[in-house]
Amino acid sequence: MALLLATAVLALGLTTVAATYAAYDGIAQRTNDRSVQFHDAHPSQPISALAKPTFDEIEGRQFSLVYVRPLSRHAQLPPGVDHWPAPGQAFLSPELRRLLQAEGSPERYGKVAGIIRDEGLASPGERYAYVNPTDRQLDRQRAFPIAGFGPGGMPTGDVRFIADRGKFLTALYLLLLPAAVLVIVAVRMGSAGRDKRTALVSALGGSWRHRALLNLGEAVIPVVSGAALGALPALTVQAIGNVRLPWINYWLSSSDLRQWYGGVALAGLAAAIGVLLLACLVHRPAARSRSRSTRLSAGKTRVLHWAALACPILLFATVWGPAQLDPSHYADLRMKLYNGGVVAVMATLPCAVAVGATALGPSLARWSRRTGDAGALISGRHSEAHPGVIARLVAGVSIALVLVSQVQLKNAQFGENAKAAQATADRVGHSVMLVNVTGDVPRDRLKDVLGHLPAGTEMFAVYRPRNPAASVPARIQGPCQALRALQLPCSSQPTVITSRSADQRLTETLRWVSPVIDRVEVQQASPIPAGSSTAPERLVLVSASGQDLPQEEIKQLLRDELPVAAAVADPPGAEWLVGARESVAHGKWVVFFGVPGVLIVALAVALANLAEFLRFSRKVAPLSVLAGRRKVYYSTAAWALLAPMLASVVTSVIAASWLAAPQERPADGIELSNDVLATTAGTLAVLALLTWWWGARAAVRQSSEWRPYGE
Repeated sequence: MALLLATAVLALGLTTVAATYAAYDGIAQRTNDRSVQFHDAHPSQPISALAKPTFDEIEGRQFSLVYVRPLSRHAQLPPGVDHWPAPGQAFLSPELRRLLQAEGSPERYGKVAGIIRDEGLASPGERYAYVNPTDRQLDRQRAFPIAGFGPGGMPTGDVRFIADRGKFLTALYLLLLPAAVLVIVAVRMGSAGRDKRTALVSALGGSWRHRALLNLGEAVIPVVSGAALGALPALTVQAIGNVRLPWINYWLSSSDLRQWYGGVALAGLAAAIGVLLLACLVHRPAARSRSRSTRLSAGKTRVLHWAALACPILLFATVWGPAQLDPSHYADLRMKLYNGGVVAVMATLPCAVAVGATALGPSLARWSRRTGDAGALISGRHSEAHPGVIARLVAGVSIALVLVSQVQLKNAQFGENAKAAQATADRVGHSVMLVNVTGDVPRDRLKDVLGHLPAGTEMFAVYRPRNPAASVPARIQGPCQALRALQLPCSSQPTVITSRSADQRLTETLRWVSPVIDRVEVQQASPIPAGSSTAPERLVLVSASGQDLPQEEIKQLLRDELPVAAAVADPPGAEWLVGARESVAHGKWVVFFGVPGVLIVALAVALANLAEFLRFSRKVAPLSVLAGRRKVYYSTAAWALLAPMLASVVTSVIAASWLAAPQERPADGIELSNDVLATTAGTLAVLALLTWWWGARAAVRQSSEWRPYGE
């Protein structure tokens, strides 16, 4: 059962790699087919439409949409669209339409003329839209002439927001490495009986081929069944259609996986072959010792000791090496080297603990002679003779702690600017909005549109000093009603006041628009001066009552009445919150793979401990004849099980802290949580205590049933 489960997990991990390649290939192909071909880049082709690619957000996440006005009915259609929408109409992706309906604004971009089919979307769950602007929204001078849609154009959509394939694949080590550990543990479960069988076959003259056939015959059914079970999810998606991944809410394209059906099948086959080969390799006959000594000798393997020696070197190289590369030129290489180093450290850390325990074994045995501790004597000799057993015992503990720290580290939270924006929202709610006028909007048109703001909405302008480094305060200019809403004096002459005497909303606004926060210059005047042909750079909307502003109504007014992307209204710091939410969304993938990885490691720990309980109880059962008391079992279990696991917890905490150092950036919300590290270490310490107690109890039960059979 353990071998079946381990093979299934490994096959699932490898098919996930194949599915990743399939998804990214499909995204790249469909994004390329719908890229906007600007006429400047394709001058030999006639102009077919005017387009304005832009962005919007829903549920705090950005997405792409393309405003496009065809110049003839025969203009080339983008993929997934069967006819051009009329002015004031839009084609929406299924996911965007669902979210808009849930938000209560299904006609945000006009009447829905149709739904974009899958061949026009980067992924089935993409948020995307083609909008034919109204005449009020269309600014022909600022729109881009395009030749059509296809290769060689500007990509739009999810490709601008998702992580590249290389980074995504390196994150899969969170799933693949635990799967490999589980396979190794499962293959060695019950190995005592197999080792005896292997030795018997060798003694009877059997060759490596005979031993391999026996091992294959025992393992082939659970391995093949596990490989089929692990590949089943990907095969099911190919058969039934697009599937939404739980919690992450990503739609996996069945057509992409069908294009990679061979890769999925090979992934399952590779998992089966790999486990079968491992089953043959780890059950080799023991080498006969040339020594005539009756004392237990350490079964040292060169691989284990070389891995232990490499562990501190790899730890130092992972922390120091990538940091020597210029992040502006080698950001991807730095990340790949770092992730590769983390994998190598996790793979060699159990070996370092095991070799350390082996080295301390003779010292522990000598110490036991002075103290009379029989348990220490037995455990010292056991550790010296069986470093591989200790490595398997502590592997799950070592990997689990480093793995949890990496999951938490890569799950980026809000950085300093995003935290400041959230703090502003917590203090003043949505009673303030900043309006950025990005286009050359005529003064009269902007004034007319803003004159139709919802009732209770006041407006003033912020004029920042020309030299941001100077300690000159910003100037607030607006009508008396707006100034009084912020508890400011109303005077036609500029007056400098301290912001602490005004409404808190003024202070929060100044945090985002002015280098000087404690002082402000106030003047009663029109926010849009009559002498200027264009609008001021920054306008501020506030609620006269102090309650939240009707944000969606204000945004819809600007969207409908002004040229496309000419003015954007958002709460203070909203751009930082949007960026932070995108990082958090990327971090959810790390959790999506990391949590199963941690659970797999926990399962490996449980299986390894179960196997060690059985091995341990059988080995120490004869002590009942020699010792005549049960205390020796608890002492032996403490040194053989508890001490190595606690040592592994300590070394893993040190390794996790070192590995986190080069990645920590508190300003970006990337920081190792000491609480998470302490909680995980405490949990593993409790697990070590349970392992000690369970192992000792198992030995006590075994001793009561033990009888000498030729020992």
